[in-house]
Amino acid sequence: MVGSPELRARIEKAFVGVPVPTRIEEMRLPGRTDEDSYAMAAAFVGKPWTELPIETLFFHREALGSLSPAAYRAYLPAYLAASFASEDWMDKYGPDLRQYLLFTLKPWKHHKPERGAETTARLAALTDEQREVVADVLRFLVARWESEDAAEILRDW
Repeated sequence: MVGSPELRARIEKAFVGVPVPTRIEEMRLPGRTDEDSYAMAAAFVGKPWTELPIETLFFHREALGSLSPAAYRAYLPAYLAASFASEDWMDKYGPDLRQYLLFTLKPWKHHKPERGAETTARLAALTDEQREVVADVLRFLVARWESEDAAEILRDW
């Protein structure tokens, strides 16, 4: 199950042709001026998601929620694919990468309404095909790691 080539291929197909932001200003949500969001924007800007090494994704995992909807759409596939990559580094990077990915997909209905608005904006930028592949990754996380967070997101999906 881990490293599923079929799921990776579906991610690639769903996100092919998504424009990559070319300016740091396009990368961050309005009002995000912290150093972490700037560092992530600077590290990712202008690069296709397929060129970002797992170590870079891991280093910037906490700033994933600071990406603008367009930048999130451009780099979401990197985090989706990292959620089920090879076992050799999964113990080191996997739990945190999955946690922060799920954090950015949570609806936050009952508390933190500003986070809910950010999630809604991020998801609104996705096509139906992209949303379906995200849902399939969530299903994978439920099946492989019994992720309660992924199950909760799927219930609200």
